Amino acid sequence: MNNKLLVLISILVLTSLNFAQTYVGPEKCLQCHNNASLGDMTGWRTSMHANGYSSVLDDTHSMETSQGVVNDYDQNGVDDFKDGLNFNNIASAFDVYKPNAPILSYSTSNGYAITIGEVTSKVYLTYGGSGLYKQRYGIKITTSEGETKGLYISPVQYNEKTHAYVVYHGSDWYDSNNLPKYNNNTKLADAVLNNRSLAKGCAGCHITGLQVTQDATTGEYLASGAGVQDEGLYAGKVNYFDIDGDGDLDQINTGCETCHGPGSEHAMTTDKTKIINPKNLTADQANNLCGMCHSRGKSLPNNTFSFPFHDDTMQGWSVGDMVSDIYTDAGGYWGDKISDGPINSTQHHQQFLDFYRSSKPTYQYHQVKCYECHDVHNTTKHHIKTQVVEQDSLGAEIIIATDNDDNTLCLSCHATHGAFAGISVEMVADYANNIAGIGAIVSVHTKHSYDPTGTSTSRCSKCHMPKVGKSAVAYDMHSHTFEVIPPQKTKEFEMPNSCAASCHRSIENGASPLFNTGADASLTDWTEAADIALADKLMEYYGPTGSWWEHTVVSVEKVKNYVPSEFMLSQNYPNPFNPTTNIDFAVTKQTEVNITIYNAIGQIVQVLVNDFVPTGSYKISWDASKQTSGVYFCRMTTDSFTKTQKMILLK
Repeated sequence: MNNKLLVLISILVLTSLNFAQTYVGPEKCLQCHNNASLGDMTGWRTSMHANGYSSVLDDTHSMETSQGVVNDYDQNGVDDFKDGLNFNNIASAFDVYKPNAPILSYSTSNGYAITIGEVTSKVYLTYGGSGLYKQRYGIKITTSEGETKGLYISPVQYNEKTHAYVVYHGSDWYDSNNLPKYNNNTKLADAVLNNRSLAKGCAGCHITGLQVTQDATTGEYLASGAGVQDEGLYAGKVNYFDIDGDGDLDQINTGCETCHGPGSEHAMTTDKTKIINPKNLTADQANNLCGMCHSRGKSLPNNTFSFPFHDDTMQGWSVGDMVSDIYTDAGGYWGDKISDGPINSTQHHQQFLDFYRSSKPTYQYHQVKCYECHDVHNTTKHHIKTQVVEQDSLGAEIIIATDNDDNTLCLSCHATHGAFAGISVEMVADYANNIAGIGAIVSVHTKHSYDPTGTSTSRCSKCHMPKVGKSAVAYDMHSHTFEVIPPQKTKEFEMPNSCAASCHRSIENGASPLFNTGADASLTDWTEAADIALADKLMEYYGPTGSWWEHTVVSVEKVKNYVPSEFMLSQNYPNPFNPTTNIDFAVTKQTEVNITIYNAIGQIVQVLVNDFVPTGSYKISWDASKQTSGVYFCRMTTDSFTKTQKMILLK
């Protein structure tokens, strides 16, 4: 039986299991899964999965992280709603809307509210407030015909790191003259056209068992979630809310059954075959399960929603489904699209897209899965796994305590092979007593001293997962392409590089600059003279003629916009050549393309393209000035096409 058939059968079985059962809710699951023998999963309660949304009908949890309203721009310990913050009276990102800038308020009779111009709308939910990123506010828009049924994300966003406010899609609340769109005469039919609909956007990732309907009268999209068994178990909990007003609690966050499927039969029988364990999925299925939320795009086939959804049949996805079947990429990217190496994201919720532009899903030792590094049931920041089980040199199981900051998480997998062949699994498991030995080997790889928990030098994630994306502020999101972004990309694509973003930009702006390339005035502008000078200096070590690592960025030029009739890899021209030659290729659909140069004995010389490439015709120029005369082969592969061309270098 072939692999595709096995995957199809798995999906059919999983889909059947999902629809045969009903939802029970997380607290039902945690009645059993709260001890070591069954796996203590209670840490999930403190996660951002469990607390993305919070109901704030009163001020019971004011200033409690992940539980209530936490905005406090003046840091006086009182949330800004209770302080009556009026953006018309302070300097802020809302200055352009004065005298109709938002006004925040709180009263025991009406709860939390936001006033824009003539209209005061009640806040029902918060989004965020974990202490790491931001907090937004879900309101029902007040009209002359009453409140909207659905919730909408207001333009007020509080950034927790800076204690400052930014405008979240102000054009949905103010017109081209910066005047409020809604007033005392606004009708429901007008209000529900607001693009910040929770049902059309955020709900797709933050509601378990999501169902979306459309109001027959106004056309408003409305969201509802799976119910729970025994609502008494949820008394006092703010991460559940009757979002559709039917009198029953909805699972308004990412609960157990989002990843494990509905659990009624398992809860009743404790039969393990009656629940989905993501560890039993194929690697692609497991990663796509995470990808349903950790990606950015539009539903298919009509692009109606900003989450994976069959928007023609109004059906959601099931555990085991593939993201690409119901979702099209609409992510934000840096200018390195298209070049050799991965495309790097500028926005959050794109970890899955990054990951599949890396080599991890096709890693030669095994297909890497998201949950090998992350455990959504623990309380650790970013859900980094705190221990893994590996095999020691004798083949016996060994438990390794893991942490991102001391490299044990990465080394638990990378030890014994590649650059880290000299590091045994036993050394990683007994890290404290082997720091010197591990550090000596890692330093050969990094060319830097070894102090990952102190100065951060030679920490794997600093180079391979730099913070180049934005959730609330620049740069607060780690890249997941695992590319050590070269300094050359700063010069060619006006973007951060790993060296500068993680360490060297701060060093140059500090009291004792290393290279004296000048102070960098703007964090987000990578075209400044100081940025270019720093990139030039860094390229001496990591670049086309780098003394530590030689690396040349190969740009891919799109030459024709029409849709090619067939996949194509041309004969290079000129051929023979010295030292540069051109290679044309074409793809009939957006697909993952790999173009690699091999020498006569089959060794990889250079990877020219390894990325998702949009439909079109392209040209690459390969510089072989560092290669010796001889025969080389250029090989192009996609999911449905393979071709190799012979090339001759004559010097």
